[in-house]
Formats: sequence, C-alpha cells, structure tokens
Amino acid sequence: MFITSTWHQYFSHYDEGLGTTYERFILHRYFEKLHSAYDIQSVLEMPSFGMTGISGINSIWWAKKGARVTVADADNKRIAMINKVWQNLGIEADFIYQKDNYSRLPFKDRSFDLSWNFASLWFVKELEEFLRELVRVTRRAIFICVPNRSNIASIIAFEAKKHAHVFPNNIRPDRIKGIIRNAGWRSVDQGFFDAPPWPDIAMKKEDLLRKAGLGFLATRLENKRSDTTCILDYYGGKNKGMEEDVLKYAFLEQLPDLFKQFWAHHRYFIFAPP
Repeated sequence: MFITSTWHQYFSHYDEGLGTTYERFILHRYFEKLHSAYDIQSVLEMPSFGMTGISGINSIWWAKKGARVTVADADNKRIAMINKVWQNLGIEADFIYQKDNYSRLPFKDRSFDLSWNFASLWFVKELEEFLRELVRVTRRAIFICVPNRSNIASIIAFEAKKHAHVFPNNIRPDRIKGIIRNAGWRSVDQGFFDAPPWPDIAMKKEDLLRKAGLGFLATRLENKRSDTTCILDYYGGKNKGMEEDVLKYAFLEQLPDLFKQFWAHHRYFIFAPP
C-alpha cells in the first residue's frame, strides 16, 4: 500500500525499518553542511509528510543544534501526532496546520534561515505557488529532496501514479529548479544521496514479500523479529550507537554522481538568494 493510506501506522508502532533510519542519518550529513555554510538559526520543514516513517521528525536534528524549528503539515490529525512525538522527547518546536492549500503561507517575508522538505512535493497540488511562497519566507537557503526518478530499481513512480492527490510531475528536477529560478533565487548545489546496498522499494521488506505473493515469508520474518528500528531511540538516548551501526552501510555514498544517479534513492537541490 502507498504511504497515503499507511502513514498513521508508524505513529502507533515506532518501527521504521533499516531503510528509513539509514536515510535519516544520511540527511544529517547534508544538514551539517547547510548549518556550516549558512549559520542556520531558524528552520521551516514544510510539508512534513513525505515518504515512509514517522512524519515531521527529521528536523529534530536542527532543534538539537539550537535552531528554532517550525513544522507544518496539511493534515490536522497528523500534525497533532507529530507534536506528541516531539513532546515525548522533551524537544520544543512550533507546529502549524496548513490545511490542504500551500499557495499562501502564514509567515512574514524572510521568516526562516532555512526552508526544506523531504520527498513531499508530490503531495502539493499548486507547486509553483508553493515554491514561490517558500522563496518569500526564506532568508538564506532552501533545501529540497525528492525521490530519484532515474533509479533503476525504484517502484515509487509506478506506485504514485495509481493514487489520487499525488502529483508525480512535481518531483521533476527541471520543474523545481525552473520555478525557483524564476522566483529570483539561484541553484548552488545538487546531487544524489541515500545510496544503501539495498534497492529502493519504498516499503518494508515484509510488505514487498506480500506484494510478490510470498506472505508466508513475511510472516516468518515478523515472528523472528523482536525489536524495532527507529531513530527516535537515538534521539532519546536509548541507542547512542545507532548512527555508527547504521552508517556502516554508507560505503556507496562515496561514489561519484555518475554512478549514484542509477542507484541512489533520492536527490537534493540547494537554492540561495542572488
């Protein structure tokens, strides 16, 4: 099943799997670069709903660095769930319910040092209006991550086309870059990332087995597993060695983009004022 119908399950059972946990730690590497290059003190994550896993928790990294964080989402129930997750960790942020219209954002001009989102643009109906608004409310940098359409193993684009309220053309790099450049900002960096040694299946391996008609194997795997994998254990101090353990799979991240473009699960774009 696509994430639009399964997202709530992650909030009731904090088990994101190795793939989602891996991509979160890889994101931290890019956060470090942004933090160093632009001295980020305030952050807007919008929209917060994207790929598998618990929405709205990637920006916990920024809050732990001392930045003022705002997380916005178009689902009132989901933003309340996100808020609760942060509260359970004792970490503060502002949480905004934006309804389903991102064409006008409720923030003053240049309110945030950084605005960013991860794999969420294909849920934005009015993409041009939203990206122009993102430029308006941002001071220093915009960081956008989208699924990699050139990944030879990805089934994401195929799955997305079958669901209403999902707009696959929104993750086209030329469209994103064109809109933001027309809004007056410049592209300063882009590339491919999230290149683990497993394919981009955008679902837990158990779900993939069921999709392939091998439900008995999925059940066997679930019965054998007694623990869960979620970066919240790292943030909360329960598993301080999680980063080192997960990033032992990051050896493919060092490959040139010439090769990563066919295997990396995501690509990124960084924009800045002229």
